[in-house]
Amino acid sequence: MPECLNNLSADCQNPNQWGYLRESQAIAQKAGVDRQTKICRTGLDTYLKVIFPNINDWVHDQQVPGMKHPNGKVFKGRPDYRSESLKMIVEFDGLNHYTSPVQIDRDEYQTKIYKEAGYTVVRIPYFIQLTRQAVEILFGVKLNQELFNPQYASLGVASKNTPAFLCIEGIMRMRTEFSKFPCQRSVNIESLKKEPQQKYALWQLI
Repeated sequence: MPECLNNLSADCQNPNQWGYLRESQAIAQKAGVDRQTKICRTGLDTYLKVIFPNINDWVHDQQVPGMKHPNGKVFKGRPDYRSESLKMIVEFDGLNHYTSPVQIDRDEYQTKIYKEAGYTVVRIPYFIQLTRQAVEILFGVKLNQELFNPQYASLGVASKNTPAFLCIEGIMRMRTEFSKFPCQRSVNIESLKKEPQQKYALWQLI
């Protein structure tokens, strides 16, 4: 077991209290329980209610009014979640954000536009789960409770979401983002090392 998991508290032992992150609770419920791990999915909106309990103005998947490209044309980006009171945009970047160089460029461009408009932008990779530690790193919020159990990995050959299934730019992006979450990186590497089909795991790339 990785060193960072040695002091797990009792409040993070239930695998179905908080599940694998999805864009919304509706999508999470439709996806159901992960067949391999038996862990549920949980929508980002559900997590946000706990992270920011006093914020009630989250807007989901709607165009930001008044935003424009540098050339003056209307910017039609639709962030996953936006709060005007926090001046924050939160994006859940699924697998397709790591398999297409075009999508990766689009993410970088949209982040730049949002930041220039005064928003704090938080992008959550599909392989980073919202543990208490991750919430503090991403949002700067210290919680008194554990959320997603940090001992569970996010990557697996069965889910076709390992480095072997990503584009080169996606692997580089994954490596950079995992470096901010060493505990989750370690958990995923240890899990991938146990995969019988190592050519589809490629844990060495992260």
